[in-house]
Amino acid sequence: MTAAAAALSAALLLAVAGPALLGRAGRAGALAPGTMLGLWTLATAAWLLTCAAMVLLLAAEVMGPGLKGFVTACVTLLQAVRANDAATWAAVLAPAAALAAARFAWVTLRRGRDAARWRRDHRRGLTAGARRRTVGGRRVWLVDADRPHAYCVPGTGVVVTSGALDALSSRQMRAVLAHEQAHLRGRHHLLVAWARLLNAAFPGVPLLRAAAREVPVLVEWAADDRAARSVGAASLLHALGAMALPARPAERAPEALGADGACPVERARRLLGPARAGGAGRRALAVAAAAVLLLSPPALTLGAAAVTVATSPPCTCTI
Repeated sequence: MTAAAAALSAALLLAVAGPALLGRAGRAGALAPGTMLGLWTLATAAWLLTCAAMVLLLAAEVMGPGLKGFVTACVTLLQAVRANDAATWAAVLAPAAALAAARFAWVTLRRGRDAARWRRDHRRGLTAGARRRTVGGRRVWLVDADRPHAYCVPGTGVVVTSGALDALSSRQMRAVLAHEQAHLRGRHHLLVAWARLLNAAFPGVPLLRAAAREVPVLVEWAADDRAARSVGAASLLHALGAMALPARPAERAPEALGADGACPVERARRLLGPARAGGAGRRALAVAAAAVLLLSPPALTLGAAAVTVATSPPCTCTI
């Protein structure tokens, strides 16, 4: 079971060292938020794929190749385990894999149900109490509220309060709307939901905990960059200052991405700071190196499973 031990070690290494690897890659290549979002998503997907590949590797170690070996091993699994000297690994990994898969499915269904309910209730509330209006050349939902606020909800669109219209100039409002449109076009809600889903399903994994913390910030930075390019950093900064008030509990729903999300001080430093150095070659090298390191654990685990299937004799269990 050397291959299984190596696969487990690779998954643990990715889970523990992944955040530091991504941080170094981002600094070395001066990577943009959009690129870092891709790497964080790749890292979480690679970790999940590595765990799934470990289950395949265990099945290959225990059952051997061929459909008949698979079926007979399922019928007489204990005999197959003893025949392949895999009792300890099967006793630990098989129940753990079943529990992990069940938990992931349960958390996915529960969070999907809660998100769908929230969006339905939110849409119903907008239909009853808000009105459609064209602001800055874009159709938005206008809500009567004193607090300057703007956010977007996938499937619903951009929501703006009357307080935001009073507090922001037309150019600042265009910057806010460009920020929200960047969220919608980039499908940032899916990236945030994915990171939070994995962290909720598998709590305690350093990589997933860091992803749930970093991805919501990176989507705000990516939307800031898009808005700053289209309207200007100064207008966006003034808008952020006008809306930098604590959000109310009803406005903290994870399904909504607000223009005042993340730390406004860090966002201002990014927008006001000097342009990051680093050429295209340096960025490409950093991304390629990070991608190779992130994909190595699942690739090695899947390769080990394939080699095990190809070299092990068929299961000869009797039924």
